[in-house]
Amino acid sequence: MKPAAKAPHRFRPAQPGDVPLLATLLTETFAFYGEEPPCPRTELESRLARHLGADPGFEALLVETTDDEILGYALYAPVFWTSDCAMGLFLKEIYLRPRARGAGLGRALMAELARTANARGWTKLVWTVDRPNRSARRFYDSLPGARQLDKLVYLQAGEALKRLSAKDI
Repeated sequence: MKPAAKAPHRFRPAQPGDVPLLATLLTETFAFYGEEPPCPRTELESRLARHLGADPGFEALLVETTDDEILGYALYAPVFWTSDCAMGLFLKEIYLRPRARGAGLGRALMAELARTANARGWTKLVWTVDRPNRSARRFYDSLPGARQLDKLVYLQAGEALKRLSAKDI
């Protein structure tokens, strides 16, 4: 059987009706890191519903097959970055289900986030990574123009952000 990631995929913004799905994906993310969710499922859904699309709040981008099978997601929010006094996209979480990994969907998801930032006139894409997460660090290090800051915060800005958003990955 072919991996799901090889199937045609699309991206779509999460909507209020996707909150139960986001709660499931977030619970899978916690399990991936060997952690328990911060609260019971009903409270998790309530928190997600309260903040999804709120101002301030967060947005989520879902990646799915053309048959509507969910493969993963990214949670992000706008952030004011003082180095250039401009807005940026802060990626809080990116997660692909295990069978969707290793086929380029992570790169495609990062490129889609870069396109979102560029479309909104935001100057950078910023994220963090846990120091022991070597596979994530290798992945982020492989992105064009990504650089590691002292706090293990990654940054995609200027021409590098444009190059990533222009790639058809």
